[in-house]
Amino acid sequence: MQPTSATGGNGLLEIVKNLMGKPAGNAHKAGWREPAKLPITDAQTGFIHHRHDVPLDYKRLRTDDEDYLSTDERGCIGLLFEANQRLKPGSFIEVAITLQNKPEKIRGKVVMVRERDGYYEIGLWLARPEDASRVRILEQSCYIEDYIKEKKFREGPFALNRDGAAAEWISKYAADLPG
Repeated sequence: MQPTSATGGNGLLEIVKNLMGKPAGNAHKAGWREPAKLPITDAQTGFIHHRHDVPLDYKRLRTDDEDYLSTDERGCIGLLFEANQRLKPGSFIEVAITLQNKPEKIRGKVVMVRERDGYYEIGLWLARPEDASRVRILEQSCYIEDYIKEKKFREGPFALNRDGAAAEWISKYAADLPG
């Protein structure tokens, strides 16, 4: 007979599974979901989902900064991220994604806002080809890092080297990235 937990599950394994699906403290303030279950692209828009376990900050741009952006919709992509506050569709923002302690800044236009349970999903159109290319690379790096962590957790720290894991992720999932 297996021991049962106070929560009615089947012991320690059930408790660990339940804890894995919840944020630690307030590490993920809004809309936290288990990163491994987040698809690379949004089914409705085709935008790339930002890995919400990677820091992302944004700020609204002043109107004179908006001239920096074109609204050309040919050949570029969108980024979908979670925010605690609603942003006005049509507004221009600058997003900073921090990877390896270095923030990468990308500018875009808010083209979609979806209200969710306690947070908002913001769809950001990246009209400049250089920003779109950088977002593809940044987000791919985020997904690869998460894949490496998952592989090391499941198979042990010496089962796969970083280059091998990156090549494996690219062969399995890179085609899912738009563009």
